[in-house]
Amino acid sequence: MHRLQTAVALLLIGAHLAPAGASEAEDIAKGRELALTLCAQCHLNRDQGEKEGPMGVPGFAAVANRPGQTFGGIVRWLKAVPPMMPDHHLTLDEIDELAAFIMSLRKEPGSKP
Repeated sequence: MHRLQTAVALLLIGAHLAPAGASEAEDIAKGRELALTLCAQCHLNRDQGEKEGPMGVPGFAAVANRPGQTFGGIVRWLKAVPPMMPDHHLTLDEIDELAAFIMSLRKEPGSKP
């Protein structure tokens, strides 16, 4: 009986973990679509780096690779509706998806640019 309970528990844990990876990939894909539709003109330009001066606009890769950047930090920034950006009236799900996409651009520590 103990083996059966252990097997069931492992199956449930595995079933719970598998969708999380798929969900993350879906969030990134949805976030990419949002970024291409709403943000590309300002934040997805070729070779765009960190903002230059107070009126500069950073590329999303630069945002993702800021020291200490986190998913939560991006979510908080987007929820605040920064005054220098248009208010796209993003839903909470869209904010999470966009943050997931931005963080997917983060390079692994020690990787070369």
